Amino acid sequence: MTTAGFYNAYFYVLKFEMRSNCLNILMVDDSKLVIQRLFEILIELDCVNSLTGANSYHQATTILANTPIDVVLMDIQIPGKNGIELLEFIKENYPDIITVMLTNQVNKSYKSLCKAMGCDHYIDKSSEFESIAGLLESYVPV
Repeated sequence: MTTAGFYNAYFYVLKFEMRSNCLNILMVDDSKLVIQRLFEILIELDCVNSLTGANSYHQATTILANTPIDVVLMDIQIPGKNGIELLEFIKENYPDIITVMLTNQVNKSYKSLCKAMGCDHYIDKSSEFESIAGLLESYVPV
């Protein structure tokens, strides 16, 4: 099923056999447990070409510069610059990438700020985590 993969300090790439109309997903979170849980959920989807994990702003921007990505799932609290700064970077440099803020920061001001910056979705990790699979499947052309 997979064609390549490696793990190094939260950075992970898992590529599947190339399938048309499938997504390349970048997950950015400093929690290894969150990244692992996302892998467990997303690896089951038929609409995924690759899953890449990063634990910091710097890792994420490096991956974005060197890897085709369709969707970024990111937390607000990440090392280096925060997820809001990463959102701004993505929207300025890769405006076609679908952005999903996946966070425990459920404060309405964060959600309003992210939406105003162009964030496509804002998901509460504690109560909406399981909705990620359905959300991503909605972006796959039929």
